[in-house]
Amino acid sequence: MQKRVVILGGAGFIGSHLCLRLLEAGHEVYCVDIRDADASPLLRNARQHPAFRFVRHNIINPFGIRCDEIYNMASPSRVRYDKALPVETLKVSMLGSIHALETARAEHARILFGSSGNLCDAAHPRRGESKEAAQGHRMLGEGKTAAEALHRAYRTEYDVDARIARIFNTYGPGADLLDQRVVMKMIAAALQNRDIAVNGNGEQIRGFCWVEDLVDGLVRLMESPRTERVHTVDLGSNHELPIRALAEKIIALTGSRSRIVHQCARTDEALRSVADLSTARRELNWTPRTPLVEGLRRTISYVEKELATKNHVRMTWAEMN
Repeated sequence: MQKRVVILGGAGFIGSHLCLRLLEAGHEVYCVDIRDADASPLLRNARQHPAFRFVRHNIINPFGIRCDEIYNMASPSRVRYDKALPVETLKVSMLGSIHALETARAEHARILFGSSGNLCDAAHPRRGESKEAAQGHRMLGEGKTAAEALHRAYRTEYDVDARIARIFNTYGPGADLLDQRVVMKMIAAALQNRDIAVNGNGEQIRGFCWVEDLVDGLVRLMESPRTERVHTVDLGSNHELPIRALAEKIIALTGSRSRIVHQCARTDEALRSVADLSTARRELNWTPRTPLVEGLRRTISYVEKELATKNHVRMTWAEMN
């Protein structure tokens, strides 16, 4: 059955993959973002799809779209910008969530909020960061925490069918080449034979999830049966890998001359940040399927093409994961 689905932050990295997945499934998709869909390398041809609708709108302002489902993937990424915008960051998380929840309430629509698997990391200042950047990370973490509380409150008071996905490190094609997510940053550096910076000894443990696997988890969470409480699930990879080992894999796969350069360790940086997939396995029958080496090869191919065309995209509501 065709559904009308709204994707907030739909021109971002995960949002654009989600748009394509739902169009392929036969649904009518409303992509809502602050920039044009043509700026996304994945959505350039989607404008021709008869079921694709683009709405340029900032969700800190109210909106209303008749719909069956809402995916709220909107989150202003300030990772690659020195100047933080703490008020705007909080507005997108809090006012944006309120407006999305009000739309879900009015339309009796199901809503899924894309939260972060690293809220505690975002809430603390990092060594070497400017005061502005540290403030940006704190505001992002605090905004996501408040947004989760809002979804639970709307469920309790207004019976809105809300779900929360805590998204861990995600990678793949479609991301901005200037994106500071670790995989994209390392691949772009390796393909240009630039030094790859690693904090401390590089033994910090992370898991990296292929974006299409992540999107499959989001769709499964949206389609899962309603539960007594707001359904909250970790989505990411539980395949543990040290950051230095990731850099070494990328250098080997690209044949790069890049050096791994160790810089000062962050005293607050989590030594291990990996998704707990027990709930996703049990309730969604979901685990990521794409092996890391295969995903890295496909991402490297994407970055090579983007570097060749110098097709750098501008800021969007990019997910901070």
